[in-house]
Amino acid sequence: MSAGRVRNDDQPLVAGESQSNTPSDSMPYITQQYALPIHHGTLRRHSDDGSQPSGEQTPRAENTLRRKTPNGTLNAGYDGAAEDTNPQKHQLLVHEGYSHTSAADAKRTFLQHQPRQSSDLGVWSSQTGYGWPGSQYPQPQSMPVMDSMLHQMPMHLSAQQYYGQTVPSALQPSYQYLGPTASGGQGTGPYGPYWHDGTFVPYRPAALRDPRFYHHPSAHWPGTLPSSQMAHHAQMWQHYAMSQGSPWAAAHASALYSPNLGPPHGQATPTPLPAYGEYNSAAIRHHCTDHAPTTAPPWPDHAIVSSGADEEYGLFSPNGRQRDKTFAWALQQYRELLGYIHHHRRQQQQQQSRHVPGHQMPRPAFYPKPPRLPVSGSSSTKHKRRTGSDSLATSAQALPALSRAETAPGLDETHGFDSAATTPKLQSTSLWSPSGVQYQDNEYARRASHEQWQRQPQQQQQWTQAPPDQSTDRYRTLRRTSGSSVSTIVSQPPRDDSPPSRAALALSYMTKLCQDTEWQWTDGMHLGGCLAYGLGNYQKALRWYTKVLDMDPKHLEATSNLAATLLAVGRRQEAEQHWMKVIKAAPNHFEAVEHLVGLLCNEQRSSDAIRVIEYVERSLRQQKSTDSLKVSDRQSECSASTASRSPCRSELSDKVSYDFDADGDVFTPDWRDNPASSEPGFGSSGFAISGCDNGRILALIHAKGNMLYGLGDNGGAARAFEDAVLIATGRSVNGIQGLVKHILAVVSPSVHQRPPHQAAPTPSSAEPILLSPDQALATARLCFPHFGELPGLQHVAGGPESIARKTVISTTSNSLLSLAKIFQDGMSNSSRSAGVTPLACGVRDILALYYLSLSLQPSPSTANNVGILLASVQQASAPVQSSQKLDIPGVIPGSGIALALQYYNYGLQLDQHHAHLYTNLGSLLKDIGQLDAAINMYERAVKCDGKFDIALANLANAVKDKGRISDAIVYYKRAVEVSPDFAEAVCGLANALNSVCGWPARGGIAEDGGKRDRWHVDAQGMLLDARQPGATSSGWIKRVVDIVEKQLADGEGWGSGTLTPSLLEDLVPQVTILVGSLEDVEERVSSLRRTLQTWSGRKWEGARVTRLVERATRRIGWHWYRDLYVHKTQRMASSYNRPQLPASLTVPTAPTVLPFHTFTCPMSAKQIRMISQRNGLRISVSTLRSPWLPKQVYPPPQPPAPYLKVGYVSSDFNNHPLAHLMQSVFGLHNTKRVKAYCYATTASDNSVHRQQIQAEAPVFHDASSWSAERIVNQIVHDEIHILVNLNGYTRGARNEVFAARPAPVQMSFMGFAGTLGAEWCDYLLADETAIPADTLRPWRRNVDLEDALVDENNGGDDDGWVYGENIIYSRDTFFCCDHKQSAPDAHGTRSSWDEEQKQRWHMRKELFPQITDETIIFANFNQLYKIDPTTFRTWLRILARVPNSILWLLRFPDLGESHILATARLWAGEDVASRVIFTDVAPKHLHISRARVCDVVLDTAECNAHTTAADVLWSGTPLLTLPRYSYKMCSRMAASILKGALPKGAEGAQAGKDLIAASEEDYEEKAVALGTSLSYAHGCNGMGVGRLMDLRKMLYHARWTSALFDTKRWVRDLEDAYDVAWTRYVNGTGGDIWLDQVPNRS
Repeated sequence: MSAGRVRNDDQPLVAGESQSNTPSDSMPYITQQYALPIHHGTLRRHSDDGSQPSGEQTPRAENTLRRKTPNGTLNAGYDGAAEDTNPQKHQLLVHEGYSHTSAADAKRTFLQHQPRQSSDLGVWSSQTGYGWPGSQYPQPQSMPVMDSMLHQMPMHLSAQQYYGQTVPSALQPSYQYLGPTASGGQGTGPYGPYWHDGTFVPYRPAALRDPRFYHHPSAHWPGTLPSSQMAHHAQMWQHYAMSQGSPWAAAHASALYSPNLGPPHGQATPTPLPAYGEYNSAAIRHHCTDHAPTTAPPWPDHAIVSSGADEEYGLFSPNGRQRDKTFAWALQQYRELLGYIHHHRRQQQQQQSRHVPGHQMPRPAFYPKPPRLPVSGSSSTKHKRRTGSDSLATSAQALPALSRAETAPGLDETHGFDSAATTPKLQSTSLWSPSGVQYQDNEYARRASHEQWQRQPQQQQQWTQAPPDQSTDRYRTLRRTSGSSVSTIVSQPPRDDSPPSRAALALSYMTKLCQDTEWQWTDGMHLGGCLAYGLGNYQKALRWYTKVLDMDPKHLEATSNLAATLLAVGRRQEAEQHWMKVIKAAPNHFEAVEHLVGLLCNEQRSSDAIRVIEYVERSLRQQKSTDSLKVSDRQSECSASTASRSPCRSELSDKVSYDFDADGDVFTPDWRDNPASSEPGFGSSGFAISGCDNGRILALIHAKGNMLYGLGDNGGAARAFEDAVLIATGRSVNGIQGLVKHILAVVSPSVHQRPPHQAAPTPSSAEPILLSPDQALATARLCFPHFGELPGLQHVAGGPESIARKTVISTTSNSLLSLAKIFQDGMSNSSRSAGVTPLACGVRDILALYYLSLSLQPSPSTANNVGILLASVQQASAPVQSSQKLDIPGVIPGSGIALALQYYNYGLQLDQHHAHLYTNLGSLLKDIGQLDAAINMYERAVKCDGKFDIALANLANAVKDKGRISDAIVYYKRAVEVSPDFAEAVCGLANALNSVCGWPARGGIAEDGGKRDRWHVDAQGMLLDARQPGATSSGWIKRVVDIVEKQLADGEGWGSGTLTPSLLEDLVPQVTILVGSLEDVEERVSSLRRTLQTWSGRKWEGARVTRLVERATRRIGWHWYRDLYVHKTQRMASSYNRPQLPASLTVPTAPTVLPFHTFTCPMSAKQIRMISQRNGLRISVSTLRSPWLPKQVYPPPQPPAPYLKVGYVSSDFNNHPLAHLMQSVFGLHNTKRVKAYCYATTASDNSVHRQQIQAEAPVFHDASSWSAERIVNQIVHDEIHILVNLNGYTRGARNEVFAARPAPVQMSFMGFAGTLGAEWCDYLLADETAIPADTLRPWRRNVDLEDALVDENNGGDDDGWVYGENIIYSRDTFFCCDHKQSAPDAHGTRSSWDEEQKQRWHMRKELFPQITDETIIFANFNQLYKIDPTTFRTWLRILARVPNSILWLLRFPDLGESHILATARLWAGEDVASRVIFTDVAPKHLHISRARVCDVVLDTAECNAHTTAADVLWSGTPLLTLPRYSYKMCSRMAASILKGALPKGAEGAQAGKDLIAASEEDYEEKAVALGTSLSYAHGCNGMGVGRLMDLRKMLYHARWTSALFDTKRWVRDLEDAYDVAWTRYVNGTGGDIWLDQVPNRS
């Protein structure tokens, strides 16, 4: 499992501490709102040792999908704080935020990154024109703020592509920077443009009002400004815009002048700002020359000082009498103040980040929008009045109270970030928003007051009769504002020529002018409030804004600015109420909406924030009519995030604090009456807003989706993301499924290389379309060729290459990414699919969304997710043509795996510090056998993020596979330290510690009164008796069992709700076999329907449906065989159609503890069975979803003629214990009865074992590079009757081959000592010792559908059974051992007993020269992981009771020796511990030979010796064993093997009693008795006396005749079993097979 948890479990990267000695020190470390890969030392994610600053927090990853663990398939889910699901191997990313950042991790905008990129990469140097040219205090530049989920737009650079590289190049790619990417971990917040602390980064305030925002009078809508005022503002704005080089202003200059008006009052073209400090005047003049018309500046030289300003603008100066010019100068001083404050704050932050580690930077001050310029002769002064009925009355008594959640503990009010969106720039009059809306050029961005629009029909007559001044008052246009402030930047402005001084001077001038008008000049008071706010005098700002509202209660900007000021002084609730008033009056006032949403997010009130957004949606959504725009009704259940289409979260909430519904009935006029309806793109979003605002509503809905996602409402989030995507597409497709079809239709021709003019139909199959990264990047261009961009965004201002447009496209890309991720997660985790209607074709459709997302916004996270999907694709069609050469064995160019490697490499080009990509690439490399390269990738991931728990766990798994157990334990511990509930890390650590006997703090399981786990170990390493009263389970072994128990309990509900009535009716005909009379068929159908109805909505529903489909598949194949070869009839091909799993049935998750790990974990019978069943179901569902499965079930083979064709599938036909045991079997088959077909799924190691098998097997296929599809097809082609699984749940298994059911009969043996718990395994080979009959499931028939309906394989009240498969009970031991044919001493002259004794004694002297002749040697040659505390305690007691004895163990692994010896000293003292002797592991032939040296082998009871037991018994050494469990085959195999080695008769039976213990106490007593009975005289040459010598002699002589070593006998019995199994299949009978009841045909 791997996956990346980004800094904080899900942020791929986290910025490290800054260093003052790097060039980037000029940049403050502000939270990076643009997730750019920073290629310099100050942004090291972690120190070289992988540690992080102590102040760094690591929140869990709320959005991480993982695929499987390196040791098996795992639950794919989230690590949300509310869930204990298992992070897994491949991690899926949606947004990479959710992090609380340290002081060093502060926001950094795109433009702040740009200077650094310019210094590093020449391609960035062309970006110019930002800020005040030549200024020491440059204006802060802003990109629309986005969360990391908004994968920011790339710079369109012609970067060389490096993603087509092979694995070695993946290790050292030449990463060229491609622009901003969402590498994650930069502290961005989860809610779109709303930061994690809730503070909204405001938009840049406009320098002047753009007259395009004013209303123009129409026949039905009153004007908001008198014509003279509007004309003057148009003239002022035009002069200003032309001075900045605005192409729109120049193009429309004549249109801006009214023919009835003279030239504009005064000269409105502002000169560049006055210089101060170290302003570069030359640079300023150069800028003016480049960008401004050559008109004489109306103001004096830039070097003006305060006295000069006094002369020019003092109260008695000529200009002082020209209030408008004074206003313009004061406005410019306000802008200068903002630039100064921004520069000052950046310096402070930089110093704090350098010198005060962990210092929390103050929050930014948000500066209100300055007012428009006043107009001479216009009605800009008004009589003071208050309208009580006005909707913007300052009284808030009638406003509903908001529900106020507690602020999250630990959320520092002073935690700040730098606002880059607070200052206007001279080059543009544009306003910036998170959605990237830029008001400039020739775009019309006016918006009507929503209140005015809503009230117009009822009050039209009244309004048209109102006096002009009143109408002007009532119907103001929207004014823009900025966000909240929490800190004073400048307290007492110095008396010098600094911007604060000039701003203070400007404030004093405005104060005097306002006083002269008796405080009737609203524009002057508004500007004065802004100046006071900027100077930190919030109380004065409050007074001035209040005065404005007294004069003009409907002044939206003043209301919003008042809210920001109230927030600055801590009056949050009042601020909230004022923003609410603005929104209720004008829901299209997006600034107020965004600020209020940010405030609510800060208070952890996501639900309230969602309600605000939903209110805006409801208010602005267009009324449907026959004349409305062609906005498609989205039919997908994932469509629409509005109340009218599906229940919103707020509507389902018990407590709705935002009651936005107006009192009484409110008439809503047709949206076509809105004066803005004539603007380009009006209504194209589905909302009554102009096209230029589509990006803003899209960003709000996207943010809503993020918040719903964070609240766990995946269904609501999916609907919101889909709505955002459909806005971007201009509602041109019918829901998200329509978009998917369109994408597939346009990319299919490119894949199949059809001519461009030849259209291809939408693909009808569910087979994924595989695109390389370069092909995927063309998706948007192919989808929207006429627009060249997203249709719904064509009216967003700025042109296709503008930052604004790119930002909205980036948001759209993220909505696509988020939506695809939700669908992908729903496929893997049923708990995450609630409320989410899956796409029609799963992986194919999800890939289509990813392709479009990637083409809109190249993002490493998207590349990561595509890689995960492609790695799991088993493509049946021809692979994508690829020019790259792959030298990885088994990887086909153009295949899903090959393309996954390309996408991971491509993502790493975008962000070379993306921990998720390194982790997932490592996991894929590990899967394809490139372990060293995988470790390298994991190490890179950990270097990027030293607290990346999933990468740490993956690295631990990988190095453990390399034998580096000590390193693995270190990495596991680090992962658990980061995430104590991380299931795989906990279980991995437990397994690693157990493998080296590191038992301190192991604890134990106290259930069953200690029968399973008698002796526990506390944290000090001391023993605790589980049989004592009050004993409880404890320690890390309890944590493992608890994890599994919870996972199993959660899995019981998998698939619940699948059997809907319609699906039930669809499923019944598929699984019904139309055989017999009509009455019989109808009865079966009726019975089946009733049974399925009882399953619906209950536990085990998914498991039962899956098994039913598998059973029906097998049964249909049986009917096909009977039709062809028994009844000689022929049916229609459709009669043999393969039953299909319900589309809504997701792939189930598997527990973290794998079936093999249950061998050494003290678990109950039910737990062991369910773990195997869950793994079997996962394999079944995954395989049955494969696109390469044919429509019909696989055709049956012809009847045996004369022999049965038996296929053996194994990954162990090499130097492996299985090959040691079975190497002669395949050539020993009687070819008249059985012909063996071997399918080797691993490449040859050229060992003698592989060579023998390959030479002797009649048919041998090297399938090491074959896909599952090819193996299955070969098996079908070979017409295999019986297919044998020699792996089970062990490494290298290809169980998906068996799940496809290519053979009529399938069985398993020798590879896995336990149940497979799967419908694709019909038989296990065993004996009554290994599998007692009382451990079998009660229902044993396992033949037809009726059996599947009643067998209670899943569910039921009987928890004691384990084995659901039918068992073939052998005549003797089921275990096969080929030593008689292959052992080193099996050939040549056989030694006599006396000669054997002398040889044995001689070897003993060589191995242990230091021990005396009288020493008794106890031994165990198992790997140390099989030793448990109870067994080791017993061994120590045996040593203590047999003083002249030693215990011989192997360093298997080396690290275990120190742990074992330390434990022995702690438990038994130095004397006993000194008699525990370790030696190295010997080669196989020497291992068997030297086993004779010991006197008796003490077996491990938890998991017996298997192959080792056979080795020991071949040497003649007695083996003492204990079958601790009746239900664990692995703990009973040694007894079975021992019985097979003993001779038949009374002597052998007595030996069995002496060597097979019944309990722990009996085990100890037998060992002591055997040890004390043996004596060696000095100089005896091995001729000892005692029971052990008798047993040794018996075993030595019996090995030539015993059943265990008689491979030919074993093969004959196996052939008998094959005959019976095949006969029962043909006859349609089932049940277990007892070979002792079958005549022996040999």
